[in-house]
Amino acid sequence: MITPAARLRRLTAALLALVLIFFSAPWNATQAVRAQLHGLFLAVADVNGDPVSDLSLGEVVVLWDGLECDTFDLEPINRPVRVTVFVDNAEGSREALQHMREGLKGFLDVLPGEVEVALVTLARQPRWVTRHTSDRTELARGIDRITPDPGTRARFRDALYEEAERLDDDLERQYVPVIVMVATDGPEGSTLQQVAYERMAQRLVDNSATVHTLLFSNRRVYGRGQQVQIAMHLRDLTGGTYESLAIPSGFRRMLPELAGDIARKHRLTSNQYRVTYTPPAGTFDRPRISISTSRPNLNLFPTFDGNVR
Repeated sequence: MITPAARLRRLTAALLALVLIFFSAPWNATQAVRAQLHGLFLAVADVNGDPVSDLSLGEVVVLWDGLECDTFDLEPINRPVRVTVFVDNAEGSREALQHMREGLKGFLDVLPGEVEVALVTLARQPRWVTRHTSDRTELARGIDRITPDPGTRARFRDALYEEAERLDDDLERQYVPVIVMVATDGPEGSTLQQVAYERMAQRLVDNSATVHTLLFSNRRVYGRGQQVQIAMHLRDLTGGTYESLAIPSGFRRMLPELAGDIARKHRLTSNQYRVTYTPPAGTFDRPRISISTSRPNLNLFPTFDGNVR
């Protein structure tokens, strides 16, 4: 039985970051990680990066401290990516918003058509523009509806908190959540306190969310905003990314590039396996576990929670 990820991942930030970094690279037969699970998720890609969906139980080997386990189930798992995009339309985004909109249109063009996307603005308070949908026409109309809200502050932290709470309340979630912050370092108006921030960060980790931030930094006007520190922290905590843009037109290039990375993730998470096994008798409770396949020229991406990075 696989232990729920929420119980396994209440770790310190330093240890958590280390585990996430470890899982970001493909495994081979010589790589291992400590774990107490009797189950793992496994995504497999060929040399071209395409998912392998015809792996058989007999081709998978799990080693527990170097001893072969009894692997008794290899279940196909489809966990598509679902994307929530937050767009800064507050005072600090005046110079950048048109570039954000054009970049978001390119973002949608690159994402696979079945990936659901939602749009939320940050000015005054987080507000839905478009709920999660795969309808690209509806999303394109939503992008065009995003307009500047002069004299307002963005609610960067508040938006992340609300999303983390929504994810934690979704007990039937069968998707891999990805959060994209399309932002600036303009004036921040969030009311979130430190205790609530820590709760938000833990919720994101517990629910296997990945946070990516693209941020136009206009330091000559606003200086270094707290959004930068938050974005860097959540990048390290969730295995996401943080990109600081010196010119606002960078959104036109960087958003489609990010969509390409998310598309790769989606292909793997929606074509993976749950590997269930029993450890050899008389072994330690905290083993070194490695997983490999007898089929050559494959890259393996094992995780505890199905969130391939």
